[in-house]
Amino acid sequence: MRVCMILEGCYPFVRGGVSTWVHQYLTYSPDIEFVLWTVHATRDDVAVPLYQLPPNVVEHHRVILDEEANGKLCWASRADEERFAQAVYRVIRARDHSFDELTRLLRNTKEPSARLLRSEAFLKTAQKLSDETPNLGLSDAFYCLQSMFIPICKVLTAPIPKADVYHAAVTGYGGLLGATAAMETGRPLVLTEHGIYPREREEELISSDWTVQAMRPLWISLFYEMSRFAYNYAARVTSLFEDARARQVAIGCDPSKCTVIPNGILVERFKALDDPAQCEEMHIGAFVRFAAIKDLKTLIHAFYTARQRMPNLVLHIVGGTDDPSYRHSCESLIDRLGLNSCIRIEGHIDTLEYMKKMHCTILTSISEGQPLTILESMAAGRACIATRVGDCAGLIEREIDGVGPAGICCAPMAQDEIASAIVTVCSDEALRLSMGSNGKERVERRYLLQDMLRAYHAVYQEVI
Repeated sequence: MRVCMILEGCYPFVRGGVSTWVHQYLTYSPDIEFVLWTVHATRDDVAVPLYQLPPNVVEHHRVILDEEANGKLCWASRADEERFAQAVYRVIRARDHSFDELTRLLRNTKEPSARLLRSEAFLKTAQKLSDETPNLGLSDAFYCLQSMFIPICKVLTAPIPKADVYHAAVTGYGGLLGATAAMETGRPLVLTEHGIYPREREEELISSDWTVQAMRPLWISLFYEMSRFAYNYAARVTSLFEDARARQVAIGCDPSKCTVIPNGILVERFKALDDPAQCEEMHIGAFVRFAAIKDLKTLIHAFYTARQRMPNLVLHIVGGTDDPSYRHSCESLIDRLGLNSCIRIEGHIDTLEYMKKMHCTILTSISEGQPLTILESMAAGRACIATRVGDCAGLIEREIDGVGPAGICCAPMAQDEIASAIVTVCSDEALRLSMGSNGKERVERRYLLQDMLRAYHAVYQEVI
């Protein structure tokens, strides 16, 4: 079987939870031949692979979003320009099946980067949006509209690799690729969401400064429409936990397509780890990359408060850097609070080796799916502190299995609550070890890699 795995902004060039999931999935599916089809913002993003591709990955196709705006002229009739501009407007206004029309038009038209996106008809569409949208001038409307549709045109006109099944691990630009492939080839699309893409982009847009404020609702509408397009062409849509499935249905996915397949990890890697003993310093591990959505600033403030009560606490922030400016602001905050001696920032390292000296782990994200870092912490027998987002509470507190809590969940951005949880876990050895034991038992019951692999492979057989 030949499966085209479609990814956006991650593997094999960026480390993180989704990349770890993908590498694990490819490596432990040796009987499947994989083609990678990956989406990246710029050519610089694909400079250095951070993972060695397993031997069953036989091809890798890249789509670079900003390379559409290269000034290359194309031949297009006035009628094509008008149809394109009208389809753009309908997509922006979230009309039913508007992406179908846009995709078919672009697949039958030459390269659209110059002529279609600079045509008089496109300018008139920008004018129409400007007239309809308070506080949106024509210039802002025109250039924002271009910034929206340059990457979309690039994606919708990309050459399609051959495969028996297309498997997209996201509903954004990767979802557009998958839906386009299913539409054109007639082969099935399996869609897996690790987080609800439009909801995550909405949270980013609220605090962003990269787009005109008046255009933010249009961007958000566009991301939801992209998800609906992917749902429409998917033969099966999977999520990691039941609440995520319900959100997919609320956005517009047919419930009959939806199924829940939890993440799974190779628990054997963590079985040899001993329980960390109470010692002079208590080490807390945040296995997380520097990105605003991970809300490390709340973690730093909470740690500062906790350390007023327990001066022997040490925090380790372990992971890469998605956003250098965000990392710099976190480092400045650490400096201002006088925490340089007790917050240690590490790059990407071996999680297994580093976990040995951790007494507990912490994750203070404002949005998550079903974090592998929590599953790995539980498999290692470490108590977890996490915000109540995504399936973090399901992993840590799942009361229906009768196992008991594997840590403490707190409200997002609740500094005092998080600080109290840190003190509670780090000051009570018996509680901490009990939580670690509960987590290990829960992972071994419900979140095994082999179970996850069997479930996805069964989906492939069902949809072919």
